[in-house]
Amino acid sequence: MRQGSVEVGRASGAPHEPFWFPLDRRVSRDRRRSAPTDDLDPQAACGRALANWVDGERRARLIVTPGLEVMWMNEAARALRDDGEAFEVKEGRLTPRSPIIASLVGRARPEEAGCAVVPGDGGRHWVAWAREVCSPPNTLIGLTLQRARSEIRFQALIESHLLTPSEGRIIEMLLAGIETGRVAQTLDISIETLRTHLKHAYQKLGVRSRGELFAEALSFVGP
Repeated sequence: MRQGSVEVGRASGAPHEPFWFPLDRRVSRDRRRSAPTDDLDPQAACGRALANWVDGERRARLIVTPGLEVMWMNEAARALRDDGEAFEVKEGRLTPRSPIIASLVGRARPEEAGCAVVPGDGGRHWVAWAREVCSPPNTLIGLTLQRARSEIRFQALIESHLLTPSEGRIIEMLLAGIETGRVAQTLDISIETLRTHLKHAYQKLGVRSRGELFAEALSFVGP
């Protein structure tokens, strides 16, 4: 895998349909300016358009390896790196402020984006998503970070769906990125008891997976 660019499959993950993302616009030519060959190569033009589209997003997006080597980041992620509030990049590796981000990347799967709420400085919170976007042997993870613009009110989520105190505590811990085994250990309950509480909570919330849980929880994040 070359350091200057990253080959990322389309949504299907097909290795024969690559897009190429320059690592940083400051060290690569402007993607907005068409190369003479682009008119003859629709795939190259589409790849440049996609990279330009993602680069202009307000949410920070990065492509990293499972070992947290940074392969690409958009403009918002570079600004976030320079700010240093959520993460730093040292010798090409992502150094998150919170271990939740590293754990989220480590658990990333292609089927569904994992999500976690990450505490930041001054009581602020970040919402992070991670999903496997390129299959082994060159596994790559897409990482997205978005700052919650007001306090996350999970208590409103719990109260509005009439969760019991035990169910609410479990849901809060899952939303904080804590694994189920750790949740059971912290609450001093068995895995079977945890699963029972979780089943009842999911039924009340109308969700079937942790991904759907986060989607529901994000509706309680201030606009």
